[in-house]
Amino acid sequence: MNSLHQDRLRVIKWPWIFAMVVLLALAYALVQANGWQAHAREWLGLAVRWLHVVYGIAWIGASFYFIFLENALERVGVRSELSGNIWTIHGGGIYYLEKYKTAPKELPPYLHWFKWDAYLTWVTGFLLLVIVYYADPKAILLAPGSPLSDGAAIALAVGSLVAAWLVYVALSRTALLYRPALFLLVGGVLVAAVALLLSQVFSGRGTFMHVGAMLGTIMAGNVFFVIIPSQKALVKAAQRGEALDPAFVSWVQLRSRHNNYITLPVLFTMIAHHFPTTYSGGLNWLILLMLFAAGVAVRHFINVTEKQHHATLKEGGAMPYLLVAALALVLGAFYLTAPKRSAAAAEGPAVPFGEAQGIVATHCQVCHSSRPTQPGFASAPAGFVLDTPEQIVAQAQKIKQVAVDSEYMPPGNLTKMTREERERLGQWVEQGAKGP
Repeated sequence: MNSLHQDRLRVIKWPWIFAMVVLLALAYALVQANGWQAHAREWLGLAVRWLHVVYGIAWIGASFYFIFLENALERVGVRSELSGNIWTIHGGGIYYLEKYKTAPKELPPYLHWFKWDAYLTWVTGFLLLVIVYYADPKAILLAPGSPLSDGAAIALAVGSLVAAWLVYVALSRTALLYRPALFLLVGGVLVAAVALLLSQVFSGRGTFMHVGAMLGTIMAGNVFFVIIPSQKALVKAAQRGEALDPAFVSWVQLRSRHNNYITLPVLFTMIAHHFPTTYSGGLNWLILLMLFAAGVAVRHFINVTEKQHHATLKEGGAMPYLLVAALALVLGAFYLTAPKRSAAAAEGPAVPFGEAQGIVATHCQVCHSSRPTQPGFASAPAGFVLDTPEQIVAQAQKIKQVAVDSEYMPPGNLTKMTREERERLGQWVEQGAKGP
């Protein structure tokens, strides 16, 4: 292999692959023999999520760093073959970096490539979709009462990832690519439309996650189909002593910059599943769009600040109005998701604790117990246990938030919690959540 095409991924030797297959086979046999399917699934999810976070940090960190370099380059007084240079300090050392417009006349013996972090982030992310959403679509992916079968739901989910990439490629081949503001506007409208359509059959959590996965697929696609092939073309041209068209280089940089702006919205969807308030309401598509726009505004503020690092605020270097706009969008989302308190519920006939406890026992404790009885759960989700009266009273506001205000729980309404039960549980909380 040409050293210029080596990257940071070490080659795995065949004996190690064989050993891994044997260990996986033994682990599978052990799991089946002891009835540890739910336990194994939980640990598999943990392992894959851990890898996803590790590779995601590496990919996004590299992306942020190289965009910073591009923004902060000193472009005045440099050699003609350079786009710019920069001095940096980190970890007790001083670094000097130069960026070539295309490539140096003589290539170094070794180049550091950045691609496997992106690829493995996407692969582990897709595996998480399989483990969490596709293994049992009715549990989390589908909205209660959704007409889709499991197979149709998975086909729609996977198809949305492919469609997102194809639509993005089509848009990138139009003049919109060179009109960033208009490209962003069209992209935002499409994201809102997709979120609205998916929310008709998917749960709020499933919708948010798949919109994020669609954007993540676009980012990984840009790396795999555009950025890395262009870098290989650059290396080959340099090896032949040919100059690569600067316009082509600029085109590739545009796609890389798209990835940079998509990053914060994608990161939001990756953590949003911890906060059902954001996705369980009827306007979840609008909440998603508002928080996406806030993320893009923050990313643009950072980019402009880095690019105009010598400018003062008065000269427009930091564009503080972008942060004001982002804050306004977040506050708007906060207002739209705020729970509506009911004076009538608080003043109505008292709901005894025994009734509230019975509802919790029927619809919540199957999962939220020290020993869950719901298949597929080895432990209480998020460590949220509701076995005792004290635990129920202590978590009353949280119960109301997820089971009454957002109706996110039970997931997929697996236990068939009725409207009347939700109302009675909400009344108990509004009346002070009194214990026995």
